Amino acid sequence: MNPTSSKFKLILMIVFGFFIVFGMIAFSSYKATKQVNTTTEIKVWGTIDKTVFDSFIKKYQEDNSIKFNLTYTYKSIDTIDNLLVEAIATGNGPDAILVPQSLEKRYLDKVLLIPFSNISERTFRDTFVQESDIYVYPNGIFALPLFVDPMLMYWNKDMFATAGIALPPTKWSEFPQLASKLSQSDSNANIISSAASLGEYRNVDNAKALLSTLILQAGSPIVSFTNNSFNAELKFQSSNDVLVPTVSALQFFTDYSNPKKSIYSWNRSLPSSKQSFISENLATFFGFASEYQDIKDKNPNLNFDVAIMPQALGQKTSTTFGNIYGFSILKSSKNPTLTFSLLSSITDSSAASVFLGMTNYAPARKDLISIGSTDPIKTIFYNSALISKAWIDPDSKKTDKIFQDMVENITTGQLDVSGSVSKANGELDVLLL
Repeated sequence: MNPTSSKFKLILMIVFGFFIVFGMIAFSSYKATKQVNTTTEIKVWGTIDKTVFDSFIKKYQEDNSIKFNLTYTYKSIDTIDNLLVEAIATGNGPDAILVPQSLEKRYLDKVLLIPFSNISERTFRDTFVQESDIYVYPNGIFALPLFVDPMLMYWNKDMFATAGIALPPTKWSEFPQLASKLSQSDSNANIISSAASLGEYRNVDNAKALLSTLILQAGSPIVSFTNNSFNAELKFQSSNDVLVPTVSALQFFTDYSNPKKSIYSWNRSLPSSKQSFISENLATFFGFASEYQDIKDKNPNLNFDVAIMPQALGQKTSTTFGNIYGFSILKSSKNPTLTFSLLSSITDSSAASVFLGMTNYAPARKDLISIGSTDPIKTIFYNSALISKAWIDPDSKKTDKIFQDMVENITTGQLDVSGSVSKANGELDVLLL
């Protein structure tokens, strides 16, 4: 190796390390302030619509008579990972990112954790919904939450009324009866309409989020963080559990695609669950709050409503899965203190309320949820955000395949439920290393 080249690389590493340490020291000694008037450009990349975000920033500045130079660049969730790594390596990365928690582990080593001297852990937990706890680490906070996109249940009011059912189900234990009343088959046993899209994976929109909801409700955290390491918990079993929670959740889920069961109401040959709901052939659809307008636009005549996700019988607490989005400051930011001040400002209650007024997302802030909404639809969104939870996903695409295999190993008879869960747990553990 060329000695001169080696010495140059060493010097470069020392200089680069100095700037990171200097930025962290300056950041940790900085206190948030509302005085964010500045011409210094702060760059943010994110996975939400640019038009919506730019409109939010513009209105917030107009309403508060302040000016700051924040440039937002949209990146798709499929491309942001590679583009961000490349941009950081070439010194052209943004100061902060706005992404869902599904990318948290991927960026943990690239993010400057917010010190508790800036926001105490107590203040953070008191300010934001319980799902935000996923951002809290022993030495700081991963992101400042902006909003939650919770899972909920969409239901066809006409199909329910025709079957003589006045209200949507609140418990999963009600679904066997719904299947007998709302699912219909032709003379050849082909499913014409269905009560619920349970039992399969490939044609069930949001299948991983739906399964995550069932598993979290059953009592498994899916992934835990202990002793500074992440661990798969699909095989989790508390001292009070007779069954492994994931096993009971998977057994319930897959039974609905078993032709031998009386509750059989879904199979892989059917159209996607969202399309089936829009086409009025599916009584319930499990989707995110953000999908509301899309469903409404695609079938303006669809008589539907939203409800809190059904809950597990006997559980003391209510739970649904949600995607939470927050701003994280990158270690490579040239202005971490200013970035923190700006992000603190646009995640406060007055700013967040402006953003929520433009979207179908729910607040991440407890004070905004407490104020509530006069919109009956958004009331369900808000209440769902309050009970939302998530888990650390090491690689969204790979875990999607793990969850798919976990279901299909059961439905194809390759493994029993316990064996399939055990296999999935091992694969998830490898990804978490």
